[in-house]
Amino acid sequence: MSEHNRLVHFGIGAFHRGHQAYYLHLLNQQLPEEERWYYTDVNLREETRAIPEALSKQNGRFHFKRIAPDGNADFIEITSIDRVEDASSDPSIINTIFNDDAVKAITITVTEGGYYLTESNDLNLTHPEIIHDIQVVKSGNGKPKTLFGYLTLALMVRQKMANGAITVATCDNLRDNGNRLEHAFAQFVEAAGLDDLTQWIGDSVTFPCSMVDRITPVPPKDLAEEIDRVVGKKDLCPIMGEDFEQWVIESKFAAEFPPLEKVGITFTDKVHAFEEAKIRILNGGHFGLSYVGALRGYKTYDENVRDDELNELLKQYHQREVIPTIYEHPFDLENYRQVIVLRFSNTYIADSIERIAMDSISKFPQFILPTIKLNLERGYVPTAAMTLVSYWYCFLALYLNGRFQFNYKDPYLHVAEKWMQESDPVKAFLADPDIWQGLNKRFPLFGEQLEAQIKQTLEGYQERYP
Repeated sequence: MSEHNRLVHFGIGAFHRGHQAYYLHLLNQQLPEEERWYYTDVNLREETRAIPEALSKQNGRFHFKRIAPDGNADFIEITSIDRVEDASSDPSIINTIFNDDAVKAITITVTEGGYYLTESNDLNLTHPEIIHDIQVVKSGNGKPKTLFGYLTLALMVRQKMANGAITVATCDNLRDNGNRLEHAFAQFVEAAGLDDLTQWIGDSVTFPCSMVDRITPVPPKDLAEEIDRVVGKKDLCPIMGEDFEQWVIESKFAAEFPPLEKVGITFTDKVHAFEEAKIRILNGGHFGLSYVGALRGYKTYDENVRDDELNELLKQYHQREVIPTIYEHPFDLENYRQVIVLRFSNTYIADSIERIAMDSISKFPQFILPTIKLNLERGYVPTAAMTLVSYWYCFLALYLNGRFQFNYKDPYLHVAEKWMQESDPVKAFLADPDIWQGLNKRFPLFGEQLEAQIKQTLEGYQERYP
């Protein structure tokens, strides 16, 4: 049994360490030792073992270089993670971790693709990894490959406990994340035939929605050397990030949760308004400009913002198309926009376009499509969004045709590959129901305009990428 109250985190990336672990570290600085909370971090995928292994050697401790737009930096040693485990090599560790009354909540950071959702927000029960995990859960043998498999194993342990109630808190950019995970997970458990678990989850588990925000780029190779020089400590896995941080979480907890309001976290029943503003202004802006910048040969996102033409395009997109269609204002949206542009321009963060551009197939319906839809419904043609979408398509087409070299990663790239195999790839793209969710059928003129815009954009790159 643990001596302290405990959170468990699934997935050990830089964002988790610079966000949830960072906030818990701040909280622990204010609490007496006996009231502190600590993280058990759990790696789920074989291909991501390197950082957890390095972190484990340091007993969960690492340094966070927190950088302001003017270059001023703080070096913070984060001490809120005191246990690191690798479930991808030994799934039985899940039993040990969760059979502990001190564990009160799970936090999760996965990419949009990690939810395996269809266009109707249902779980893709035909995906090979989901099929594999259902069989693992049914048979009680084997290693899960997805969040759903591991989460099922964890909750099966909690179900047997007298005090097993637990909060499952998603911390990612998926819109309505808690509700969507709860819905998809219920479908997974049903498919696995675990009726008793379904009933117990309804009584003992909550899935609060949340909005999280902090840019944590891939750290430069010399960051460990800098930590050694500035701080005087060896660190195998330091991270860096901006000095902006935000976490808004729904007040829906199944068990005790750390009092993070003491360090600036917002607990609310209206996460949606915060989430909508952040996803459509920040993530939508990130998404749209990343492909334009990539095609222009830029490597980091701040180069986009320093390009006057792209800066103006982003401003038009925000001011004319995004902000006018955000109908709940949890804060001053124009001021928020300006803060975001300032964050984007942080040359000291130098967030890579390569990192931002990945996973575009699953990101588009979350980050850009709602803005297009709401503008068309109000009778306004979103010309800036159309420009951004045309560059996104152009990026994918040139990349898949071997005319543009880029280290692009996307588990759903096969979707775009199918467009390119058609006799008219642009029409295939515009007809894809998973991407457009029926929007082009409702607004056929928009589809025609976007088709013309895409072809014009492609024509403009014929000479540069022959």
